[in-house]
Amino acid sequence: MDRKRIREEVIEILANKLHNLPRRGDDDSFDYDSQVLVPTITKDPLDIQEVSMDLEDAFGVNFEDVLPGDPGMETIAKVVDYVEARLLRRAKAATAAADDADD
Repeated sequence: MDRKRIREEVIEILANKLHNLPRRGDDDSFDYDSQVLVPTITKDPLDIQEVSMDLEDAFGVNFEDVLPGDPGMETIAKVVDYVEARLLRRAKAATAAADDADD
């Protein structure tokens, strides 16, 4: 999955749960990437938990040590980076396992 598609899906999931975030297409000039999730978009920790679970379900990744909105994952761009890195790591592991099976 390429970064553009990951970004679009992350934004869609966030906009569906966090109603302070405009949906894609409502405002073409809106800068999603730099939006700070906590406290700008939401102050409710329950919102973050729900968004995290939705992202985990959508992408099959786990937010083990840090949740969206926490230090290190404050912005939407950093959430996209995290998801992309997890997906790349999983793809590399799958490739390595396939290579080992061929040997």
